[in-house]
Amino acid sequence: MSKFSFKGRIQTDPKGVQQLFDFYQFAKQFSNCWFTIDFAQLEWFDANLSSELLLYCHNLKKKNNLKFFIDYSILKGDLNVLSRNGFAYHVVHNKEHFKPVDDRETVIPIKAFNPDNVDSFADYIENIFLKQRGLDKIDKDSKDRIKSSYFEIFDNVGIHANTKSPIICCGQHFPASGVLKFTLTDYGDGFLKKIAQHTLNEIKSGADAISWAVKGGSTKPDAIKGGNGLKKIMLYCFKNAGELSIVSDGCFWSLQNKSINFHNLNNFRTGATIHLTFRYLN
Repeated sequence: MSKFSFKGRIQTDPKGVQQLFDFYQFAKQFSNCWFTIDFAQLEWFDANLSSELLLYCHNLKKKNNLKFFIDYSILKGDLNVLSRNGFAYHVVHNKEHFKPVDDRETVIPIKAFNPDNVDSFADYIENIFLKQRGLDKIDKDSKDRIKSSYFEIFDNVGIHANTKSPIICCGQHFPASGVLKFTLTDYGDGFLKKIAQHTLNEIKSGADAISWAVKGGSTKPDAIKGGNGLKKIMLYCFKNAGELSIVSDGCFWSLQNKSINFHNLNNFRTGATIHLTFRYLN
């Protein structure tokens, strides 16, 4: 049985995102076989990144006919979040309609959506994500803005991403530190392709494409200038000590401590991932 072993700490940063992609690059060499995802040497895994790992596993099942094995006995302590959020069950049992049991009430369970399944996504954002107890102190107006921003992001994926792969979401609340992390990921065309076409190749890199989008740029003909969902989320993070990271076209763009940074990723995939971190919620 083929195997990939995760080691150390996998966090929501360029190193962690690259580690997950390295798993995909390794695993896609195999087909029509069982494959073990080994967590025995892993110390920590940001649960929101389960969305990205599940997306890779989904593609490997569809394209390479891989079947996955995970040793559940390893998923204890900090790693039991991979069981509580539904990740392990989804990967091993290939079940899309499964409600995990989280006795700690700290996870936003993993969920996959077809790009045209707007109603299911709306229900998830309104009744699962925004009702997670870690967001209780956020005022209604802010929640409404966050909700509408995510609806717009989902709509953009459906219109522009050019993919039939699912959009996958997942998150986790850390009550002791007052932090909540939430990730949305897809395997579409990413930011650059459509933005480069829209700007007549004035935008030529992943970093520039992300910067253009978070400043309010939109490729929609009827878009309100300066009013897109990403800009609204970025402004919310800037004002409320939050963090926003966007991964697309080989670039890891991040807003942290009111500072914007870029990191290049090696031979990275298409598609886009949006990581949102709320802070000081306790």
